Amino acid sequence: MTHEYLAKIISSDPGLPRKNPTAPYWQKDPHPLASAQSPSLPATTDIAIIGSGITGASVTKILLEQHDSCNVTVLEARTLCSGATGRNGGQLAINAAQIYVKLKETVGAEMAGKIVRFNIETLRRLREVAAEIDVVEYVELTDVVKLRCYQDRESFDHVKRGIAELEADHTDLKGIYDILDLQRCEKEHGVFGVVGGVLHPAGTIWPYKLVTRVFEVLAKRFPTRLAIETGTPVSGVIFDPSTDKYPYRLSTPRGEVRAAQVAYCTNGYTGHLLPSLRGSIYPLKGTMTVQDMGASHENKGDSTSWAVHYDSWIDPKDETFADGLIYGMQNVKTGAMFFGGQKSSMADMLTADDSDLSSSSVSYLQESVSSLFGHESKPDRETPSIVSSWSGIMCFSCDRMPLVGRLPSSLTHGDERGEWICAGYCGYGMPSAWLAGESLGQMILGRPPQDVLPEAYLITQERLERMSPKKSVERLHD
Repeated sequence: MTHEYLAKIISSDPGLPRKNPTAPYWQKDPHPLASAQSPSLPATTDIAIIGSGITGASVTKILLEQHDSCNVTVLEARTLCSGATGRNGGQLAINAAQIYVKLKETVGAEMAGKIVRFNIETLRRLREVAAEIDVVEYVELTDVVKLRCYQDRESFDHVKRGIAELEADHTDLKGIYDILDLQRCEKEHGVFGVVGGVLHPAGTIWPYKLVTRVFEVLAKRFPTRLAIETGTPVSGVIFDPSTDKYPYRLSTPRGEVRAAQVAYCTNGYTGHLLPSLRGSIYPLKGTMTVQDMGASHENKGDSTSWAVHYDSWIDPKDETFADGLIYGMQNVKTGAMFFGGQKSSMADMLTADDSDLSSSSVSYLQESVSSLFGHESKPDRETPSIVSSWSGIMCFSCDRMPLVGRLPSSLTHGDERGEWICAGYCGYGMPSAWLAGESLGQMILGRPPQDVLPEAYLITQERLERMSPKKSVERLHD
């Protein structure tokens, strides 16, 4: 597949979230607010937030708690938290060692270290939020160690180099990782078919439950200031200064909302409303499965989560692309494995359509989980069976960093005063989105972002000029 063809795919309109998405296991018991709507759409609002995932929840919480009177309207195309957050892998994990070398080349050692600390702090803050609203048990938040396994020597050497450079550049970050050889992986952790691994602190969570409960708490605390409007896709935003107080017109099937400011928390669908960003950021589909491992398989959900890294490859049998990562956790209560990854055609991967499922990805994940835990070589072990499978849409940026802040004039709909963005987590929204959202909320209120927010995440005209579909395609081949 040529670079030109890939650039054309990622530069296309992602469209709106599809009306008939695959059904995630996380959402099998819809929250009471899942289809919340006001009897009629608010005619005006101080701040319109488009998107109701973890970013939208974080921004909303800051705005309502740190301002005495502002009104917030959350607009969601489908049901509450039905997008990426309600479809992800449930992982509370950093990816520092894996990305550190490339990150250092891009932004320098000092900023790369700040990004790692930001990820660590975001995961700490998520635990704090769960404790604040007393849902730690409800959302099944569990502290574990994550075992990242490597199937080839090159991948293993890469992560070891990342750890060495991270620790050399930032002595305060020493001790996060423990490097395991093949024997320790097999004997201590019961994983097979790898050349080595690394351990680091992590966690697991039921993300849908956390975000929907945050909205529930906010709706009860601020009933006159928060409107949650699900089933209300925003098809367009127009800057119309005929009314100074509410210059933004947001079009929806239920009518029009006028807003003083607009926050795009739309991640993989951002390009639909902000065409100038298409290709510089782009959607990427992943597949998730829930697998029954059988009664003989030990439940380590209270201690361990997993990832398998490998050199990405193209299967000559069907020309599907295996993207180089499989990630998983185990449910503490049931022992079911939640494993995700992608092996599909590039066209099927580079899409915002979560209404269908890659059968090749599901089969690959089933085979990979069976192989990882040695089921293939142990006749007494059952082959994992698929309980549930679904797809979800992530958002990647060409420089592999989120975009946070006020939109420069080159991206806006005619004015740079009141349009904001928080998107592009590159598959790692859980260790980025909450604090990025809190910072965006503070910026909307006219305050500086939190000190912990990496300046490299801020969206500026200079940064935009370095971004392009061509660079996105180059990073796809890294």
